[in-house]
Amino acid sequence: MSADSHKTSGESFAGNVMKYSVATYLGFVITGVALIVKGLLPAEALGAPVTFMTYTATVMNLGILGLDQALLRFYHEPPAGAQPRQLFAACTRISGAFMLVLGVGGSVFFARPLAAALGLGSAGPAIVPLLFLNAALYMLVRYLNVLLRLENDIRAYTAETLWMQGCFNLFYLLPGFFTANVYLLALAAILSFGVVAIAFGYKYRSAALAPLPADTLGGIAKIAVPYGVALAPAQILFSLSSGICLSFVSNYCDATAQGLFAFGYSLAQLVTAIQAGFSTYWGPYVYAHYQDEQERICSVHDVLNFLIFAFFTVLVMLEDIVFVIFRDKQGCMTIFPLLMLAVVFNILCEGTVYGNSIARKPWHDTIGIGVGAAANLGLCALLVPTYGLRGAALALAGGNGAAFLYRSITGQAHYRTVPSFPRTISGFLLAFAVTAVGTIFYNLFWLKLVLTAAILFIYGTIYLPQLKKLWRIGCGILRSIARK
Repeated sequence: MSADSHKTSGESFAGNVMKYSVATYLGFVITGVALIVKGLLPAEALGAPVTFMTYTATVMNLGILGLDQALLRFYHEPPAGAQPRQLFAACTRISGAFMLVLGVGGSVFFARPLAAALGLGSAGPAIVPLLFLNAALYMLVRYLNVLLRLENDIRAYTAETLWMQGCFNLFYLLPGFFTANVYLLALAAILSFGVVAIAFGYKYRSAALAPLPADTLGGIAKIAVPYGVALAPAQILFSLSSGICLSFVSNYCDATAQGLFAFGYSLAQLVTAIQAGFSTYWGPYVYAHYQDEQERICSVHDVLNFLIFAFFTVLVMLEDIVFVIFRDKQGCMTIFPLLMLAVVFNILCEGTVYGNSIARKPWHDTIGIGVGAAANLGLCALLVPTYGLRGAALALAGGNGAAFLYRSITGQAHYRTVPSFPRTISGFLLAFAVTAVGTIFYNLFWLKLVLTAAILFIYGTIYLPQLKKLWRIGCGILRSIARK
């Protein structure tokens, strides 16, 4: 390949990344507004609705049967000679039928124990049907989001992603300024998801209603369902991780503590700003090019590692500014670094586990996330009764760390994306140091600032080639903007 071809390929790659990132980075505006709303709402009124939405994601991942991941994996290689949109229609219909059975069974026979186990406070069994309905609507919105991404419909993908972000992070909170009634907050969530599902479902009805002969449906199900079901527990347990902690905090602490944990974990998601926009493009790219682009995949992974580690360090360094703005949430400062470390484990894992999917061995991800969930549950039972919020945060970080370790080891055995294990391990050791500094010296701003700045300098030294590459990319983007 000529130098000009490499340049053109690189420019196209960067351009596609930027286009796909727009939706997510605009979505962070919505997430930022949601954080402000959560900061303004009283902590005691925040825990139950956030817990409701957390378990909405869990139920959605249970009902979808992992078939959204099967759609993502097999869209370019549809089984049974099917067309890509037939694959979409088959996955959607199978998931919809299962969600209906799940919702009716859970609402009729298990409403009371579910309400108690999920830590939904005084909401009671009547909230459970609303939870399943909200999850079903979220599932439809999720499927449409994956389809738009795969079909490269960037404008529609951007619009739908922004609406989805608003539904999941913001709209359901707005009635909280007038009422603390969980039912009304749940109805707000259902209405917002319903509007998106109806609007985009109608526009793309030809995909959902694509002709699907029985033999084609059977051929798709034979390949997609086992693959998806093997991943489904991983998706469920992944979304359950913070919910476990919220439930323990609700049962062993009080509504204020539950609200503080919910706010702190939402704030910790700021770390995902580095990778979230990029990952929407990166997953499909890896599946399409893993055979001939491994060098690039490794290179990009290293750059992302540096960005995530560095951004995490900066957030710990400057966390005091955030909690000056949200003074009544300052109780989060003792757990904020631990919550961010838990998120760092999750987002770095996205780049280390592709080998399990490429090798069609998704059960490794399921086992890994199961190990993490079991560790989280055990640590919560051990630590929360004694240490409260800090115990829950430590349990979440420990559980996510265990999942990361197992999934990364198995993923790298099948397909390597980490170019330098010593550098990556060094990065994590420094991240542990940042977490310790932020947790121990949370109320000593200047000492924390000096120590985290020193760690940031060490990061820059270890990842110097990646830092130089980012500098060149940044300069190139600025030149491109200047020319336009």
